[in-house]
Order: sequence, then structure tokens, then C-alpha cells
Amino acid sequence: MESPDAGRLAFEAIEHPAKIRQIIALLYNDDLERRFVAVKALGEIARCAPELMKQRWERIFHSFDDTMSCWGAAEAVGEIARNMPPESRTRIVQFLRNFRRDDCSCMGYLWGMCRICQVDQRWCSEFILELMQFLSSVNICIRGQALWALGELKVREAAGRMRGCLGDEGETWYYENETVCRKSIKAIAGDALKKLEGAGT
Repeated sequence: MESPDAGRLAFEAIEHPAKIRQIIALLYNDDLERRFVAVKALGEIARCAPELMKQRWERIFHSFDDTMSCWGAAEAVGEIARNMPPESRTRIVQFLRNFRRDDCSCMGYLWGMCRICQVDQRWCSEFILELMQFLSSVNICIRGQALWALGELKVREAAGRMRGCLGDEGETWYYENETVCRKSIKAIAGDALKKLEGAGT
């Protein structure tokens, strides 16, 4: 079945807000690509109609109270926070941080926080310390997502740790900014180092 288009879903939900429920339902889908479309759609609603998102977020957050109940919850909260006005972001980020110790949601937390840090640097220093710790995770998916985030944020002090991952042939899936990818840890680390070089490291 063809995945829905995030932009179209967002447009339809802005026109008919009851359809936000249908987008949230996609976050429970066992197809990772479809979940990611729902995440991007919620972010687009927050960007284009922040007042609508403010009206609805209590209901949305209530849907995510149980971090184990919805696979795409952390990703969705992160993308909503990224796209809301800065003055509305703090409370959402505080909620997002509840996901960081949950093994099923940690990747989404890392992706979401990185996306937020790309547009709002006040969260960077504390988050970067967390990313360095997550590089030691026994979970290969979390290590891969942390490597990606450190590259995206151009964290120069992580270069040595990145180089230490260049011999790791283990493969994992992870989120980039707009897509879901599968690569080896070696390849993710190599990509991250290239981003540092592009930043003048």
C-alpha cells in the first residue's frame, strides 16, 4: 500500500481538525515509513497552524502518556516542538525528555531533540552531553542515531569517538532529517565525520 503524503495529510487536518486523530493513529502502524509520514504531518500542522496545535496538544499528549503504547510518539513530540514558535517549545521539550530512558522510544527522542537543536540552540549543550553517553549504548540503533545527531550538530569534540566507530560493520536503521535509512555504524560515523570536515574541522 502506498504511503500517504505528509503535506496532504497536514492540509486536510488543518481544514478538518478531526482528521488529526487519523494522523495519530498512523503512529501506531507497524510500517516505519508510514509512521514517519505521520510524524512529518504533525510537524507541518504545528508549523502552518500553531494555534490549532495549541488547541489540540493536550489531547495529543494524553495519547502519548504511555510511552510504550505508541511507537512514533517521541518522534511526533519532537517534530511538533521543532515547528512550534519558540515561546511554545519549552513545555513540549520537557515532555519529550520523558522518552529518553525508554528503550523503545530513545531513538525517537534523539532524532526529535536533534531536530529541535537545529533550530533552537539553547537546548544543545545538555543534549550533546547525553549524545556522548548514548554512544556507549549496547543498543546499536541508539548508537547509530547518536552518531547521526552528533554529525548533524557538528560536535567537533566527538570526532575521536566517531573515528573509533569506523571499524564497526554492524548495520542498523536510523532516522535522517527527512528519511528512514539503513547503514552500517561505520558508514554513519563516516558521514558524521564528513559533516565535521564540511564545518571546517
